[in-house]
Amino acid sequence: MGSKTPQIIAALAATVGAFGLGTVLAWSSPAIPDLREGDSKLGNITDSDESWIGSIINLGAMTSGPITGIFIDSVGRKTSMLLLSAPFVLGWLLVAYAQNLAMMLCGRFIIGFCGGSFSLAAPVYIGETSEDSIRGALGSGFQLMVVTGILFVNVLGSFVSWQWLSLICGFVPLIFLVAMIFVPESPRYLLTKGKTAEASQALCWLRGKTSATDVEDELRIIEMSVNESLSQKTTLKDLLQPHYLKPTVILLGLMLFQQLSGINAVIFYTVQIFKDAGSTMDSNLSSIIIGIVQVVATMVAVVLVDRAGRRILLLISDVAMCAAIAVLGIFFQLKDNDESVKDSIGWLPLISLIIFITAFSVGYGPIPWMMMGELLPPNVKGQAASIATATNWFLAFLVTKFFQDIQKAITIQWCYWIFAIVCGVGAVYVFIFVPETKGKSMEEIQNQFGAPVYVENEKSKAKE
Repeated sequence: MGSKTPQIIAALAATVGAFGLGTVLAWSSPAIPDLREGDSKLGNITDSDESWIGSIINLGAMTSGPITGIFIDSVGRKTSMLLLSAPFVLGWLLVAYAQNLAMMLCGRFIIGFCGGSFSLAAPVYIGETSEDSIRGALGSGFQLMVVTGILFVNVLGSFVSWQWLSLICGFVPLIFLVAMIFVPESPRYLLTKGKTAEASQALCWLRGKTSATDVEDELRIIEMSVNESLSQKTTLKDLLQPHYLKPTVILLGLMLFQQLSGINAVIFYTVQIFKDAGSTMDSNLSSIIIGIVQVVATMVAVVLVDRAGRRILLLISDVAMCAAIAVLGIFFQLKDNDESVKDSIGWLPLISLIIFITAFSVGYGPIPWMMMGELLPPNVKGQAASIATATNWFLAFLVTKFFQDIQKAITIQWCYWIFAIVCGVGAVYVFIFVPETKGKSMEEIQNQFGAPVYVENEKSKAKE
C-alpha cells in the first residue's frame, strides 16, 4: 500500500501559489481605504483610480491564460509555476514602492498576471498528480488556499499600512519557490515529452513507492492515454470537434456562472455593502467575518467533494446563492421604501452575505477550477484551459470594474436580483449539462465525451 502523503505534499506546495492569488484578490479591500486616507505619493486617488487599482489585476490574470497555456505544455506544469516567482515578487515591490498611479497599476497588473497563471497551472498539476480517490479533495485545496490568503490579508491589513502589507505579500512567492523545488513534475506531462524513466520516478515519489514495478500498471494506463491523445495533433480549430468541444463548453459555462454570480462584486465591495445597508459594524471586522466564513465553508467542500460529488455541490451552491442574493436585494428595496427597516432587520445583509459566501465556497468557488484539471484531454488541456481562464478573469474584470456604475444606473437591488437570476439559470445548466466526475479516472471522464482515449479494465489499474 502506497502512502497518499507525498501527493498531499505536492498539492500543498502547488497551492502556496493559490495563497498568493488570494493575497492579490484581497489586497484592495484594506489597502484602498488606507491609500485614500493616508499620506501617499500617489496623490489624490479618484473613484475611477480606485476602480482601476481594484480591477486591473483581472486584466493581468486574463492575459496570463493564453501565455500560461503555452508554457505548461512546452516547459511543464512545475517549471511554469517556478518561473512565476520572480515576476510575482517584482510586482509586489512595484506596488509597495509605487511613486505614482502608473507604477501602482503596473505592479497590480503583474501580480494579477502571476496569480492568474497559478489559477490555471496549479489545478492542472494537482489533477494530474493525484489519485482518483482524493483528486477532488486536493483540487478543492486550491480554493481553500485562495480564501485563506484572502483572510490573511484582511486580518493583516487591519494592523499594517498598505506598503507593509504589500511587502509581506511579496514573501509568499518566495515560500512557494522553496516548497515547489522539492516535488516532482507531473508524470503525465513527462510522458508527453517521452521521458518515461523520469515519469516513473515521479509517479513512484507521488505514490510513496520504492520500485518502478509498483507503479508500472498505473504508468502504462497513463502512457496509453497520453500516446493516444498525442497521436492526434490538435490546433485551436480542432477544439470544435465534439469530443473536445463538449468538455470545453461545459468548463466555459462553469466559469461564466461562477463570475456572473456576483461573487467578486460581493468580495470587493463588502465594506460598501455594509455601509449602504446602514450597518454600524466596523468595516475591517466585517471583512474578517466574511473571510472566516469563506475558509470554513471551503474546508467543508474539501471534505465533501469526493463524498457527495461535484454536481450535487454545484446545484446546492447555485440554489443557496440565488436565494441569499435575492433576499439581499429585497432588503435594499425595503430600505428604499422605509429607511427605518435597517433598525429592525439590519442584521439581514450580514446573514445573506454569510449564506451567499458559504454556498459559493462549498460549490462554485473550488469546483470549476478543479474540473478544469479533470475534464480536458492532455493534448488540448493547455489551449482549452487558457481560454477558460482568460474568460473567467475577463468576466471578473467586467463585474468588478462596472458594478458600481451599473448599480447607479439600475439601483443596487436590481444588481443583486440579476445576480440571483444568473444563479438560478446556473443551477439549470449544471443539472442538464455538467457530468459527475467523482471517483472516475481522467481517462474515464474523457471517454464520456467520446474522446479517443484508452481506458483499460479496472482490474489492471494501479492499486492504491
